[in-house]
Amino acid sequence: MPKITKALKLALILPAMTFLIAGVLWYPYRSGDVPEWKIQIVDTDGHPVAGIRANQEWLDPIEDGKTMVDTQQANAQGFVVFPRRPLHNRLAFGAPQYQPSAHVYICGEGQYGQAFWDAKDQGMVTKLELKIGACPFA
Repeated sequence: MPKITKALKLALILPAMTFLIAGVLWYPYRSGDVPEWKIQIVDTDGHPVAGIRANQEWLDPIEDGKTMVDTQQANAQGFVVFPRRPLHNRLAFGAPQYQPSAHVYICGEGQYGQAFWDAKDQGMVTKLELKIGACPFA
């Protein structure tokens, strides 16, 4: 059996430690959530708007800060439900520089509307009244 020298031990340990440290720095950890968001979309008269498409966008730090978008179609009662969005980060990116937030916007049928949520306020709009006019979100 060959004798293991200090140089050989170092040659084996150094790459293993480098790999371990890199793995810890790049492993994704949960950094927050955008909660489930249920909104009823109504027209200027307060009637539910069925079938209109609503978009939710949020920033995902693990995706290099890209804005992610999900589109849902309102049901017969004008409701859309956006699921909870778990957010992740990596130690290599440092501490998150923002609070979790989301934006819902709607355009269609000569109407538009929007609502915002962020972790500081914790309040989520549950009813969104559309305004008449051209879509400003194009």
